[in-house]
Amino acid sequence: MLTISTTDYSDKEILHAEDFKKMIIGAAYFFSREKETINNLNVFPVPDGDTGTNMSMTLVAAAEGCLDYQGGSIGELSAIAARRALMGARGNSGVILSQFLRGLARGLRDKISISPAGLSKAFQYGVVYAYKAVSRPVEGTILTVSREMARGARAAARNGLKLDGVLEEAIRSGRKALERTIEQLPVLKEAGVVDAGGMGLVVFLEGCRTSLRHSLGEILEMGSLSPPAGEPPPQVMEAPPLQLPHPYCTELLVKGDADSDLLRSRLEPLGDSLLVVPDEQLTKIHIHTAVPDQVLKVCLACGTLHDIKIENMLDQHTQTVQKKADAEPMVTLPSRGEETAASRSGIIAVSFGEGFRDIFLNLGAEEVVFGGQTMNPKVEDLVAAVQNLSGSRGIILPNNKNIIMVAQQVPALTSKEVVVLQTRTLPQGLAALLAYNPDLDLKENLEQMQEAAGRVKSGEVTYATRSTQLNGIPVNKGDFIGLQEGSISFCGADRRQVALELVAAMLGPEDEIVTVFYGKEVSEDEATALARRIEKNHPQVEVELKYGGQPIYYYIISVE
Repeated sequence: MLTISTTDYSDKEILHAEDFKKMIIGAAYFFSREKETINNLNVFPVPDGDTGTNMSMTLVAAAEGCLDYQGGSIGELSAIAARRALMGARGNSGVILSQFLRGLARGLRDKISISPAGLSKAFQYGVVYAYKAVSRPVEGTILTVSREMARGARAAARNGLKLDGVLEEAIRSGRKALERTIEQLPVLKEAGVVDAGGMGLVVFLEGCRTSLRHSLGEILEMGSLSPPAGEPPPQVMEAPPLQLPHPYCTELLVKGDADSDLLRSRLEPLGDSLLVVPDEQLTKIHIHTAVPDQVLKVCLACGTLHDIKIENMLDQHTQTVQKKADAEPMVTLPSRGEETAASRSGIIAVSFGEGFRDIFLNLGAEEVVFGGQTMNPKVEDLVAAVQNLSGSRGIILPNNKNIIMVAQQVPALTSKEVVVLQTRTLPQGLAALLAYNPDLDLKENLEQMQEAAGRVKSGEVTYATRSTQLNGIPVNKGDFIGLQEGSISFCGADRRQVALELVAAMLGPEDEIVTVFYGKEVSEDEATALARRIEKNHPQVEVELKYGGQPIYYYIISVE
């Protein structure tokens, strides 16, 4: 926990930009210390509890934006924090948090400072934006907690409480709502835990309130905002292009009152894959160019430069070619006929594991973004992948239920036409990709790909991170568990036996193919023995064995 200083904010009536900056930066640090507690609230006892990690990294992005701000407007600062949170959002919980901050910024728009009543009104905007981010809101989640926090803040402001009192009442109301989540959702009650996202929001606000009692210098001395060491950064892997006329991927932020249209017109002749995203006094630039020095010169004429990153994609190209040389033989897709590069739909797949990455590339995916359970990519990673596409259209395959909401933020952040096909598993993504036909138009392809994804059954074998009981199945920590479409179906001490029982349950009379993707912790001999046993037990189906290389899941199984 943070150490409380002697600074007294109990009588503070006005919140200034400097106070807001301390709140966000301090909350990010505060949250980083509590994220594992939030991760451990995962309903299912599998090693994919990443709610705390996703929210923490989203807050880090917001805090980094605040660190750069030197102005005095709480409206400008909150808009920057919200924008950076959106671009850095990971997972459903991260997106919802970013939208809460976006609503908060809407309530603080054009404000130099804010009163307790104004802050409580901004909280209400935050709730509205958070609810809008979810297509089917469910009570007993982070949304419920956010709503009750806003109600608590509003009641406190109406009763004449100062800022500290408003925040305290919001936190108190949030905690009470959090306690009730265990009764509102049966799955939480069975697991005996409160909602992880709701807990994250309470921790966030506690961090905000606590940080008001520190100087900014004290907060920055508490620790780094960087992600923990060893946490793999999301990477974008692209299929090797035939040539790279613009080999330098150049990204930066331009601070100042830049004319985005003028900036775009001046940058367009300097390269391709141009992205110009304006937001108040900050503009994000992404471009592939052969002359990064000229790009910087153009941008410098429009404002001050920040977070400059220039990467040589020829180096990435060489590494990708080498990796693909050892991959499976290329599957030839139908001819694109007269389709032009500008109108072509490029496929972006989210995947984790070397084997899966190579399979997606070999089946025709133009971009593969690193991500999966516990490794959700951020919005900005998917935007960059879209900009890397050679054509003007893109289809994103999230391949994970917790990445769908992140992917859905992308279309509004790029000038290209982007559609998100809501694939929830890696087998669904592969089936959808196999159904893609470049000779069909976008609508026909989407219908065909969605139908193909819907025909696939998905299963996984992993291990239990804690003892519990779900779906009437007692689970002991360390047991191997079989998941069928995300639900626990089997549990035992022998992972091969769990896999065999899972396959038997998944198979129907019309099914013909079972594909087993084995993970990086499984030897080829063990995987081969499992495949042979499946063939023996089910001679009516064809069994395929492929190396997925995925962490966490020993086996991912596809049945169709």
